[in-house]
Amino acid sequence: MFIGYYKSVNSSKEFYSIKREDLNFPMQVEYKGDRYLLGKTIQVTLSGERNLKETASKHGIECDVEIDANTIS
Repeated sequence: MFIGYYKSVNSSKEFYSIKREDLNFPMQVEYKGDRYLLGKTIQVTLSGERNLKETASKHGIECDVEIDANTIS
């Protein structure tokens, strides 16, 4: 399973997407009025996903953001 990491082009905002079975992540998305670029994809195991989400939560980074046709810019 893979998770995409997105970084805003206009601010310091960032988020992690929901898990996907493939690497087919859009390069650019619009989310909550901001544009984001795909920074990297991360292959995760179940325990790795838990650790990623715990660390992201400590730093105020949103997780499990659904990327679909409505968010693609």
